[in-house]
Amino acid sequence: MPAGASLSDAVTFAESVAGVLDRATRESSSWERLDATLDEVGWGTLAEDPELFACAGLGSVELGRRLAPVHNIDRLLGASPMAGDLVRSLEAERLAVVRDRGVLRHRAVVRAESVASAGGLDVHRVLELGEAREVSAEAWYAAERVWMAATVGYLAGLGQGALDLTVDYVRQRGAFGTTLAALAPVQQLLAGAATAVRGVRLLAGEQPNSDALAHAGVAVADACAACHQVTGAIGFTLEYPLHRYTQRARALAAWNDALLEGLISPPPAPAEGRRRDG
Repeated sequence: MPAGASLSDAVTFAESVAGVLDRATRESSSWERLDATLDEVGWGTLAEDPELFACAGLGSVELGRRLAPVHNIDRLLGASPMAGDLVRSLEAERLAVVRDRGVLRHRAVVRAESVASAGGLDVHRVLELGEAREVSAEAWYAAERVWMAATVGYLAGLGQGALDLTVDYVRQRGAFGTTLAALAPVQQLLAGAATAVRGVRLLAGEQPNSDALAHAGVAVADACAACHQVTGAIGFTLEYPLHRYTQRARALAAWNDALLEGLISPPPAPAEGRRRDG
């Protein structure tokens, strides 16, 4: 991955991510090898360069659209983010990132129990933390900036996935002698939802700050709600996958609010000469 990638580089990278995800979907019903295959196109190195935020943001749109596990976003932080006594995306490394008296640390998760959570979040309640290692301000600056863009992009992808399902449905569903898609109220609801999702996607490629992250969760959750409104009862059934996008968007919005309060804010000061907008 080139340093200081341009927007066109980010678009190309996102296309590579989409290709990886499409192959994973065709070849297996699980995401077991996704980390490794994403790393083959450079995903694992994104957090080493804060200027690669656009690659992370646009690449994550493709992850969200396909409901890939949130772990692929959170591992950009170098450890699983923790809020209160809950940690999400706890994988084999079993490391949590916490802010302790203003200092960022990676801490080993010695004991934890799984708790009910939205699909793809893999939330655990931490029962015991072990060894701690301080995270440098420089490393955190890069990781947090890239993770922020990736999280906004992932939310945009969830919204786009919900819209894709809904638009296909309303084009086929008959109502009042025409299709749902031809009805003005339906068009207005979906146009508003599409505008909101597009706005979040644009934010993902434009160095989003904490305000953008807080906005993205609400905007995408509202867009998913509009999709439910036009699909009616079928949108709430387990057989129809729309609820998966909505559930995950709402869960991430709540989680991100908690992380902004306890982990992301206040951020460490960037190195001298480096500008940071949020």
